[in-house]
Amino acid sequence: MEDLNNVIEAILFALGREISTEEIANTLGIEEKYIKDSLEKIREKYNENSGIKLIEVNGMIQLVTNNKYYEQVSKFVENTKRQNLSISAKETLAIIAYNPKITKTEIEAIRGVNSDFAVSRLLECGLVEEVARLNLPGRPAAYSVTNEFLRSCGINKIEDLPDYENIKIKDEQMLIKDYENLSEEE
Repeated sequence: MEDLNNVIEAILFALGREISTEEIANTLGIEEKYIKDSLEKIREKYNENSGIKLIEVNGMIQLVTNNKYYEQVSKFVENTKRQNLSISAKETLAIIAYNPKITKTEIEAIRGVNSDFAVSRLLECGLVEEVARLNLPGRPAAYSVTNEFLRSCGINKIEDLPDYENIKIKDEQMLIKDYENLSEEE
């Protein structure tokens, strides 16, 4: 079992991105329960004082740098794209975070200005993604935040944002309800 722990640890380190336990199990040809057992051992190994920790966001796992050492690590790492977001991009990101499946038109109605560049920048940084297409002429895209956004905020799910339930657009307030989810198309 120790060997499996080391194999999974090596996979997570080499990938440098999130992955599901199901994907690891299928690729290695091992039952998922053994993968989960190994992940618990890895999580114990990388405790809160370690430089690395194992996190889970929306059912996806990843090895990441411990935020506790951010100040020291940042001296050796260039500024990330997230740190270079303009005020308009940050405003747009907040709107998308609190309003899942929101379109650029709806964002612009809230902000009062064109948001094409801000949305493009957020897509480029991997903080938002296209999650649906409206069943309207032109099939406009709808956006939501990504797991990368959740990781950067240090939260596990979008509902953990401050005052989320009171700020988000309720289903009955949505301008358009007829979406075609991209995950359904695949």
